[in-house]
Amino acid sequence: MMHKLTRVLYAAAAASLTLTTMGATGASTASATTGGGAQSTGPPGYSQGWGGYTTGGGSWFRFVSTTLTVPARTLSAANSGDAIISLNHAQHSGLPEAEIIVGAGGGPGSITVGAHPGNDQLLRLSPQVGDQVAVSIYYDQHGHDLFTATDLTQGTAQTVQMTVGNVIYNKAWLAGMAVGTVDPPQADMRLWQFTNSHVTTYTGAHGTIVGPWATSELTGTSTGTSAGTIVVSPSGLWNGGANFGAWLRALPVTYTNGPQANVGYADTGGPFRFVGTTMTMPAAQTPQANSGEALISLLHQGGPAPLPDATIQVLPGLGGGPASVSYGTGPAGGTFTVSPKPGDQLRVSIFYDQHGHYSFTATDTTQGTTQTVTLAAPYADSEPLNYAVVTTWFDTRTVAGPPADTQIWQFASSNVTTYSGVHGSILGPWATTQWTAGTSGAVVADTSGLSNAGQDFGVWLRHR
Repeated sequence: MMHKLTRVLYAAAAASLTLTTMGATGASTASATTGGGAQSTGPPGYSQGWGGYTTGGGSWFRFVSTTLTVPARTLSAANSGDAIISLNHAQHSGLPEAEIIVGAGGGPGSITVGAHPGNDQLLRLSPQVGDQVAVSIYYDQHGHDLFTATDLTQGTAQTVQMTVGNVIYNKAWLAGMAVGTVDPPQADMRLWQFTNSHVTTYTGAHGTIVGPWATSELTGTSTGTSAGTIVVSPSGLWNGGANFGAWLRALPVTYTNGPQANVGYADTGGPFRFVGTTMTMPAAQTPQANSGEALISLLHQGGPAPLPDATIQVLPGLGGGPASVSYGTGPAGGTFTVSPKPGDQLRVSIFYDQHGHYSFTATDTTQGTTQTVTLAAPYADSEPLNYAVVTTWFDTRTVAGPPADTQIWQFASSNVTTYSGVHGSILGPWATTQWTAGTSGAVVADTSGLSNAGQDFGVWLRHR
């Protein structure tokens, strides 16, 4: 039984259609024009928090400006959600640097200017949501930075001068920020709109974000590299390279349109030594197939069989009960002694000790019962466990569409650990994919989206 379940997981990951939401508005960087001379596109950049554009390519920059529409706050202050424009030196760990940060939600203290090394200062302006705010940084090439912010809606302005000495700013950048573990939206959501953006070099060459210098797109991912899940990224440039949006991105979605489908989340990369989650045991469903089977797994995806895998399976069936929670590695397995009832909180986890053994643990925290089973980990010494999965499995041939959207499972406190000891939620730092049953136009079952910093989600049967 456990071997069958692993084959289903492999098939779902390999045979499904993966769609990455990367909506863009307007022209690409290469096609935007400024009339300022030859333009070039630099290599893309990646970070763990910024989505926008940078300029460089050997030029020195004395001026950067843009106009922002202040949005309502959609991210917690801990995750920023702010906008930034900056002049800095790319080869000196970001120093020297001059920056203006505009906070989402507006209000007193929402605009900060700073020179580093140096000081930060809050401006007196108090923009409201929807206000148009023009911001600029000008280095006079005589030891001073001038920071200006103008609330075009309210008609207020302030300029601050800071002494910075003789500096070289060889990079200008404009971006929206989403730092830390950010719960992705269900659909792409714009954080900021940048318009009328301009850059000037020390020699007086003018341009928009593109100009007679190299321009690169900056994307924020869960790992800070191209291998991670995209968290925040810009739209394409338009209006001659002066405008773009910074967007919070939805997770890539894998649609499984077949008789056997997974609904949940898969982490890739790692490799992973631990996966765990807490689920609320659902009530019995009619038909029984509507409950789905909850699964957590550590496995290797890719390459010839046999491959390592470890899975815990929870069969809701008639509402839990004896033998409803099982474990296995493919060639070996069994059932736990825990016997959850509907409504019970059931914690399950798999740990690979990196020395040839898996530990499977199931704990009914409602009843206070627990059991841990240790099994050999065949093939894990030769192939890394590069998939960690928290999901449900449905036989779509026997699932009956409910009269209204119905939540079946609730997962909470989900966490994953790599071989090297990096801890995270479902969201990373690693690449994460959402699995959905059905097609983009006809969903059978899907998730409610991740919450609580990527730890929690629900699985829903959708009315059809």
